[in-house]
Amino acid sequence: MRRGFNKILIVLMGVALIGLVIIQFYWSQKVFVSQTEEFNGRVYQSLNATVDEINQHELEHYYKRFEDVRNDFDSTSSKPQVMSSQLIQDSAGVTYITMTRYILERSVVPVSDTYNDSLIRANLYSQERTVKIPKDSGANIIQNLSLDNEENFKNANFSIERLARIDAGNRPIEKRLSLEVLDSVFYKQLRRRGVQSHPQLAVLSADSAVTAVASPGFDLKEKEFTIPVFYDNSDRPQYLISTYFPDKQLSILGPIIPIVMLTIIFTIIIVSVFSLAIYYMQFQRSLSEIKTDFINNMTHEFKTPIATINIASDALKNEKVINDRERIKYYAELIKQENKRMNTQVEMVLRMAKLERNQLDINLQEMSIEDLVRKSVSNIRFMVENSNGTIFEDYNASNSMIEGDPFHLENALNNILDNARKYSKDSPEINVKTYNEDDYVVIEIRDRGIGMNKSVLKKIFEQFYREETGNIHNVKGHGLGLAYVKKIVELHKGQVHAESEPGKGSAFFVKLPVKK
Repeated sequence: MRRGFNKILIVLMGVALIGLVIIQFYWSQKVFVSQTEEFNGRVYQSLNATVDEINQHELEHYYKRFEDVRNDFDSTSSKPQVMSSQLIQDSAGVTYITMTRYILERSVVPVSDTYNDSLIRANLYSQERTVKIPKDSGANIIQNLSLDNEENFKNANFSIERLARIDAGNRPIEKRLSLEVLDSVFYKQLRRRGVQSHPQLAVLSADSAVTAVASPGFDLKEKEFTIPVFYDNSDRPQYLISTYFPDKQLSILGPIIPIVMLTIIFTIIIVSVFSLAIYYMQFQRSLSEIKTDFINNMTHEFKTPIATINIASDALKNEKVINDRERIKYYAELIKQENKRMNTQVEMVLRMAKLERNQLDINLQEMSIEDLVRKSVSNIRFMVENSNGTIFEDYNASNSMIEGDPFHLENALNNILDNARKYSKDSPEINVKTYNEDDYVVIEIRDRGIGMNKSVLKKIFEQFYREETGNIHNVKGHGLGLAYVKKIVELHKGQVHAESEPGKGSAFFVKLPVKK
């Protein structure tokens, strides 16, 4: 996959992801606004129902008080009548309301059977009732009881309601309505409409001042919902019910929290999948480059022994060589060594393939790891000394017995020792030490080579990874050795890690559990 196409694909995926996230948050905001509007509508519905119930409750008091008047009015409502009213306040501040009703009753009186004649007789009745309203500290003036519509005279409820406005309107609000009643009625109406939040309530005067009927700590600055509750005789609001909800946001978010949480979860999943997709795209591209590099290295590694074998084969055909037994032996040995070298490289690749598929056979047996370390050191000592180097050994493990596979552990140690040799300048200096740590035996292999920085140190146990040191082929290898070491040590339930600093060398620590 081309790098340019890869970048375009990542940009397109990024734009799509950002757009999706924006849309998700846009719709979440729309849902929140919709829920807020629905909440406000339910609150106003509850307030209207509360006001109706409170007004009706107050009127019921006057209906019961003037039950006889209502019955009298209802019994004569079909007859012609005229009503008048008068308000008087005495020097003691007591208000008297006098209501007078005149009823005209017509009757037919027969005077002659012969001529079927009759007289129409009209009787005029008057009815008067005086209502005494005690003095009240809240009464400032006497309100006029203006009745403009003649039809209203016949309606007892209308007259009593007008009377109620005059009487109740002259009393302070705390004598007309208590906070407990208001809170109970409003709370009930809210629950009927599915609003679970508990409000702060207050009754305000016409000029929006807080009255004695208010929740403790009611903050006038926070008021959000207001509706008139009582009117005067001129249909002007006397008092207002005001409320706000301290936990309004929680009440609104409550029903949509599951949706918001699902949106956030799905968005996180999408972002995670997108990030993983980009990571694996980059990883696959990097792996492809590493594998290409591995093939190039493999080809380069095979060229030398193949060329050597080819030259040795041609030499064996030469007549001068055919007659020289020593030279024939030399070239045959050379062919064998180069063939062994290629076979070793192929075996390493095959072993790593088996390890990846968990098909590698591990034959565990009781053994001394120190004996195996000595054997590995002896195998590499000749090459180290041939490079004017030195290898030091220090065996201090009191218990070096483990259960392991000698073949694979020896190959793993040979890989580490060979790296210590290859990545050392001029004269290699290698220190090999063994000791016990808790329930493990530790093999420490330290060199004074070129070392590694932290970014390289994190990757050295990955397959095909090789540090580039200018010319990628200046150190022979395929990037499989340390990956193989890590796999083998882990199969033995052990641990391996490295420490290094550029220019100061590296140290590898292999920890294997001792046999108890």
